[in-house]
Amino acid sequence: MSDSIPTGKLARSGIAGGALLKAGGRQLGHAAKRPFLSEPARREQQLQLDDDTARILFQAFSRLRGTALKIAQMLSMESNLVPEWFRREMSKSYHQVPPLGRPLIRKLILQEFGKPPEALFARFEAEAFAAASLGQVHAASGQGGEALAVKLQYPGIGVTIDNDLQLLRTLIRPTRYAKLLLSSIDEIELRLHEEVDYHREADNTEWFRNQLQLPGVEIPAVHRDYSSKRVLSTERLPGLHLEAWLDTRPAQQARDRFGQQLYDIFVHSFYGLHALHADPNPGNYLFADDGNLGLVDFGCVRRYSADFVELIPRLLRAYKERDAVKVISTYQRLGMVAEMEEDELQRFYDEVLQPFGDWLTKPFRAGRFNFANQGFSYTAEGWASFRQLAKVRKINSLANEFIYFDRTFFGLYQLFERMGACIDMEHQWLV
Repeated sequence: MSDSIPTGKLARSGIAGGALLKAGGRQLGHAAKRPFLSEPARREQQLQLDDDTARILFQAFSRLRGTALKIAQMLSMESNLVPEWFRREMSKSYHQVPPLGRPLIRKLILQEFGKPPEALFARFEAEAFAAASLGQVHAASGQGGEALAVKLQYPGIGVTIDNDLQLLRTLIRPTRYAKLLLSSIDEIELRLHEEVDYHREADNTEWFRNQLQLPGVEIPAVHRDYSSKRVLSTERLPGLHLEAWLDTRPAQQARDRFGQQLYDIFVHSFYGLHALHADPNPGNYLFADDGNLGLVDFGCVRRYSADFVELIPRLLRAYKERDAVKVISTYQRLGMVAEMEEDELQRFYDEVLQPFGDWLTKPFRAGRFNFANQGFSYTAEGWASFRQLAKVRKINSLANEFIYFDRTFFGLYQLFERMGACIDMEHQWLV
C-alpha cells in the first residue's frame, strides 16, 4: 500500500469512482452467470458477491482515510440500515485499517521532534497495532520504561476533511432537507478539525482523567514529552476491543456490568461534567480481564451549555408525561420547531413527536432494559422514528448541541444491542 494519502478532489473522486466501477463489474458478471446456475449455487454466489463488494468498498475507504473512513465507521454502526455483510466489513475501520509504511512514520517523528523514533523512544514498534480513520497507533516504551500507545496522524488529513465535506455539501444543497443537513455538517466539520489537533486531544484526555472519577473506568495518562500536534503518546491500557472481547463469549454478568459502565459514563459526563466523549465506536473501548473498562481516544469531545443540559431532562419528562405543550415549547427553546396554531401543534405532536417519544422513553420506563431481548429491533424502531422526523418541515433546523448528543446516545444503544446487555436506565433526573 502506498505511503501517500490522496488529498485532492480529483484523486479522491477517482478512487471512489474506481471502487464503484469495480463493484459494478462484479455485479454484471454475477447477472450474466445467474440464469445458468441452480438456486443453491445462486445463493452461494450472491454471498460471495456481497463479500467481494464489501471488501472493494472497504479498500477504497482505507486508501482515502480521513472523512471517508469516518463515514465507514458510522455506516458500520447502522445495523438496521445496511446488510450484515457490509456492516461486518466496515467495522474493520475502527482498528484494522492497513497501516502506513516505515519511511513515512520515520519522517513524521523527525518533523515533530527533530529525532528518529529509535532516539526518541527506548523501544518503538514500527508495525501499528491499531489503525483507523485519522491516525494509527504504535506500541512503544518511554526512556523510563513506561508502556506507551503512540498515535501518529496521517499526513494531509486536514485537507481531506475540507474536500470531502465540500463534496458532501454540493450533493446535499439541491435536496429538500438542505438547511437541516447543512447545519449538521457544519457542526461535524468543527469537531473533525478539532480531532486533528492532538494538543487539544491531550488536553481533553487529561481533563476527563481528572474529572471522570467512576469505579472501574480507566483513562490513560498523557505523556507530553512524546506528544506534539500530530503525535499523541499515552499510557497503554490493557483490554480487548469489543468484537475481540465478544469472541471470548463473556458471561451475561460481564456484559451487563460493562454495559452499565458505558451508560453511567454517558450520564455522569453529560449531567455532571457538561461534556461527552462523543465518538461511541467500538474501537474506543477496551474490555479488560479484571473488569475495568478502558476509555480511549478523546479527539471528539462535545461540551454543552447549562441551558441544554437543563432542557434534556425537561424534554424527556414531557415525553413520559405525554405533555404536548411542554414537548413543543422545549424544542422551540432549542430553535428547532416552527411556530404553529394550537390545533396544528396538537396534530403534529400526536402524529410525529409522541410516537418518537414513546420509543425514546421506553428504556427509562422499564427500569432495567434488556437489550438482549430486543435483538436489533429497538434501534430499528428508532431509525423509523428518525426518518419520520426528517420528513417534517416543521422541524426546520437541528440544534448543534443535539448532533453529537444524539450520535453518542444512539451509538451506545447499538453497542448495548451488540453486547446483549441489560442496563439500569431509570435515573433520578427522569422521574
